[in-house]
Amino acid sequence: MSIRMSKERAFQQVARKYWEKFFNGFLVPGERGYVPSEGEILGAYNELKERHPECECFILRTGKRSGEFYQQGDKITGIRIVRQFDSIGSIEFRISIDFYMRLEIEGLLPFFRTEVNCDLAQTISNFEEFIDRFPSYMEGFEKKKIEFEKKCKLEDMAKNSIRTIVSQLLPPMGYRWDLVERDRDYLLKIGGHGTWIEFTLSRKNFTTRVAELPDVLRQIEALSKNMTFPMKIEIIK
Repeated sequence: MSIRMSKERAFQQVARKYWEKFFNGFLVPGERGYVPSEGEILGAYNELKERHPECECFILRTGKRSGEFYQQGDKITGIRIVRQFDSIGSIEFRISIDFYMRLEIEGLLPFFRTEVNCDLAQTISNFEEFIDRFPSYMEGFEKKKIEFEKKCKLEDMAKNSIRTIVSQLLPPMGYRWDLVERDRDYLLKIGGHGTWIEFTLSRKNFTTRVAELPDVLRQIEALSKNMTFPMKIEIIK
């Protein structure tokens, strides 16, 4: 996996964690076996439509629809409410055979939840609260993006710092080296003087570890000179 893809995946995890804390509590479980009546559904629909004219509101019915007209005898089966946030995303709430909630944010996979029964009043309240607070949620999300980008830049600076230090330290000692970036640390490969050594460097303490390398290499070199046959040594500390 490329470094760019790794960073994109890491940001996806940060972003999903951020939005999930607002989304996961939307559908509030109701009493077992509870099914809202047609009157309750229509009441919730009318109140929500009146308070939030910016939402797209639909009444779901049985039968075939012709334009905006329904056949006589068609029954109301549920409601569907959609709030579009320009090109940023959208949120959808639907009551039909179950309770369904879906959130889409640009650049992320959709969030969705389904429950068999819910507390209708509390779930509607949560939906409205999300709509009202969405601008502040987006502001917080943009801050998360900036924090993540700053973190990536600091990590890039750290990696460049390691390269600079190692390039100044090891070649004069007669060693070749290669630095491999991993998800949580760096792998420093060092070869020369008949030895091949690998060191794991933490992103937090790499400066201390790198400073200790000359002394460690001298000890390993002295040890290898006393060996009468090839040997692979692994040290975990």
